[in-house]
Amino acid sequence: MPAEPVAVAFANTRSSRHRDRIEGLDRWRAWSDARDGLRTVGRAVDADGLDDLRAVRDDVQEVLRGAARGREPDPGAAERLLRLARASVPFGLGWRGDRYELTVPEHGTPAAAVAHHLSGAAVGLLVTGPSLAVCRGEDCLKVFVATRADRRWCDSAACGNRARVRSHHRRRIGQDG
Repeated sequence: MPAEPVAVAFANTRSSRHRDRIEGLDRWRAWSDARDGLRTVGRAVDADGLDDLRAVRDDVQEVLRGAARGREPDPGAAERLLRLARASVPFGLGWRGDRYELTVPEHGTPAAAVAHHLSGAAVGLLVTGPSLAVCRGEDCLKVFVATRADRRWCDSAACGNRARVRSHHRRRIGQDG
């Protein structure tokens, strides 16, 4: 399965109301390190910047989930993302090894550059990207690219398996009861 677009991966860092994959700088750095173009600038994000990025992530998730359901999302979330995507944020591109990466000049902040990049990626995905779907797993907040009409879960081995176990349990209780 191909990697999800960066805006989807970012939104999915909150997979449930109780699980935040970028809570804390160590977890944020692990996530940004996995995206070559964000590695250096992502490592420079501080705690305050991470708080800002988590708020951006929540808006990205709200907007992508709304679009995946065919509903207009919270207008505040969409407006905040659009404002960030249109903002004049100082950033640059630096060649590192064999690829470009996001850079931040002296008068910029790493979190602002990352927020600008990720909000722009979300807006681009909404306007010209593929169709999205919402995971049907219980308590799962993830979205994914709808590559197949019959795909129901973000991960068949995780959410799909939990749904099958719950269904089996309900059927078994119905037979025993």
